[in-house]
Amino acid sequence: FRRVLFRSEIFNHQFAAIAEQMGITLRNTSSSVNVKERLDFSCAIFTPAGDLVVNAPHIPVHLGAMGETVRRVRERFPDLGPGDVVATNDPYEGGSHLPDVTVVSPVFVGESSAAPAPRFFVASRGHHADIGGSTPGSMPADSRRLEDEGVLLRPFRLVAAGRFDEEGLRAALAAPPHPARNPDDNVADLEAMLAANRMGERLLRELVVEQGLAAVEVTMAQRS
Repeated sequence: FRRVLFRSEIFNHQFAAIAEQMGITLRNTSSSVNVKERLDFSCAIFTPAGDLVVNAPHIPVHLGAMGETVRRVRERFPDLGPGDVVATNDPYEGGSHLPDVTVVSPVFVGESSAAPAPRFFVASRGHHADIGGSTPGSMPADSRRLEDEGVLLRPFRLVAAGRFDEEGLRAALAAPPHPARNPDDNVADLEAMLAANRMGERLLRELVVEQGLAAVEVTMAQRS
């Protein structure tokens, strides 16, 4: 029992270190004051079922709903493959207010079949300085409709097979009636969130190589 407990604690620290490194990457690669200075973002690791395994000590209010976002992404995109990433800010898909955009990446490990299944998920949620809306900052005090807060990004493949869909992203950010005011900033922040997720993917794969897939999955199941 003591050996199992000791192993569990080691893995807990390793999982937490991965989430923290994701946050460091996001902060270092972003250009937004909201992310780089206000630290209004969160990064976390999830099981293939979308259950939270560990999060870095970022913004707690983000993390209660991020698992729901991951689960909805799994349901809506059962064909996710390597190099696919989904983004959304939809409150009906586990989001919060529209400035909080979530980027979800499946993590594939050691699969050689034609249709591999994700072994884990990593996700980042960041508060964008503006996502459109009736007032700058996308948090109007007198809002009556969701569109008053800005552009609604229903879950979509931000990256498909490794290709970043900047054209589709910019089209979504330009949607009426209240398009994003600084789409270049939104694109830059999302690129930073992608970098954070890629860091999480890489470190999880390295952990699997070091400790073995079965040990990692068992410990994750115990934590979730």
